[in-house]
Amino acid sequence: MLDIILKRRSIREFSDKEIAKSDLLDLVKCGFMAPSARAQESRDFVIIDDKEILNKLSEVSIGAKVLARAKAAIAVICPNVDSLTTPDMALEDLAAATENILLAATSKQIGSCWIGIAPNDERIEKASKILNLDNVSFVFSLIALGYPLSDDAFYIKDKVKENLIYWNKVE
Repeated sequence: MLDIILKRRSIREFSDKEIAKSDLLDLVKCGFMAPSARAQESRDFVIIDDKEILNKLSEVSIGAKVLARAKAAIAVICPNVDSLTTPDMALEDLAAATENILLAATSKQIGSCWIGIAPNDERIEKASKILNLDNVSFVFSLIALGYPLSDDAFYIKDKVKENLIYWNKVE
């Protein structure tokens, strides 16, 4: 599992190979398995494989342009915050779910790219409207998905900064 974490990359160029619906469902299941505050049900998911919707979502922000080249995407959705037991922890829950999906994609050799939507109100409004969300739910993140163009897209790169690791307290 450590190799999966070390090999995870933001992939923005994808081949024409389709992603199996069963693989997309597996990724979402991994999103549900992420930790959440007080086990609250703080996330829903929308699997997007319709090219027209992907193209519309690609206009939400500069970073979202990758969606026009993706074969699919997963939208990580925050349901009605008022229904949550610990609403002030919802964004952390959603980030954990997003990361689980990114790691699961890497394990399946599917390229992925996290597209930040929240907390930018303009992006939230645009993405939520495209996905037909009600007025109480919102898009937290979008994850572009596709098989990488490059055969060597997944490699280990040492990003560890020893000088930023402390024991017990910051010196």
